[in-house]
Amino acid sequence: MQINFKYSGTKFVFRVNKLNSPTMRILVLIAALFCFFHIDAFAQKKVGGKVLKGYDVIYPFKNGRAKVIKNGKMGFIDMQGEEVIKPEFDQVYPFEKGVARVENMGLLGLINESGEILLDPIYDYIGTAKDGLVIVTRKGKKGLVKITGSAPENVEYLVDVRD
Repeated sequence: MQINFKYSGTKFVFRVNKLNSPTMRILVLIAALFCFFHIDAFAQKKVGGKVLKGYDVIYPFKNGRAKVIKNGKMGFIDMQGEEVIKPEFDQVYPFEKGVARVENMGLLGLINESGEILLDPIYDYIGTAKDGLVIVTRKGKKGLVKITGSAPENVEYLVDVRD
């Protein structure tokens, strides 16, 4: 019997004579876990053909960006391993339609793929961007904000949702 594992383009093949034996099952599991964690640790350091240093964690890529953690702060790198968003946020969320939510001290903001701050992290909630608009909540009030590439000067809050 042959068991195939594929991870990050690398194929691992295990050939086993008796998979039904408990010992063989345990050995296959250990081998699979070893390969996964060993390759994952290596893959996190090599991106776009170059070895990256100085990051605590590099997450898998999503929408062409990978979240990174450096000294407890988060940012993004691109597929070539270039830092596109400097690690300066407490939390970053995946890019959707060219924008990503960022969080500092429990408050949310928005950035674009170039790292420009579209909305400063001052909001309690930011909805999903659609047609250049986003619903935000701040201090119990909801508002509709147009994402223009610069922080809005005046946010007109539509309703007060405080208790």
